Amino acid sequence: MIVPRSIPTDSYLFLTGDDDTPAEWPATRFPEYTDERLTQFVDHLRAMSNGDLASGLPVLSSAGLYTLVVVLARAAGVGHGSWTAAARITEQLPAATPALLTELRRRDCRGMGDDPTGPVRRGRLLQLVGAFTRLSQPGATARQRRKMQGDCPFCGDPASLLVSLPAVTWRCFGCSRSGGLREFAECLLTQTLSRSAAPGQPQ
Repeated sequence: MIVPRSIPTDSYLFLTGDDDTPAEWPATRFPEYTDERLTQFVDHLRAMSNGDLASGLPVLSSAGLYTLVVVLARAAGVGHGSWTAAARITEQLPAATPALLTELRRRDCRGMGDDPTGPVRRGRLLQLVGAFTRLSQPGATARQRRKMQGDCPFCGDPASLLVSLPAVTWRCFGCSRSGGLREFAECLLTQTLSRSAAPGQPQ
């Protein structure tokens, strides 16, 4: 069993660092989830949790938890892109995915982690959504610059996903899914569980 520490074990990855480059509207930008970054993260998490991803959740930062969302979703074949390290964790999807869902909800309910309406939360949402769909601004007016648009990774409807930067929320007008940072993660993890449980899915 991993004993939680005061300093998150993934801090050295600089996943919690800010990049204040604006996106035509004051919005914190975080590094993209590259294959190299995901591989480095998984190697570190596996090492400090003795290979059991679920046991390492308590010592992850908020940024680390959302990085693990991307890792598990990619390993289950959710979203786009191929990632060579995914094969090393597919056998842990049935145990790690519900444990991660529980940890995200626990921290959210207790008000732990990111400021729910501030630039950190906004940056995390753009980083997570951007890992599964290419985001762009729908227009040049002041109102349009406060939004980001992309294809929905859940229903596949093109240009139906809209992210509101001021409200730090998202909504798909094709499948009617909506919410904030945690809700987007939950939708990804729900798909991850479904795909990992379905026979014949690519692992």
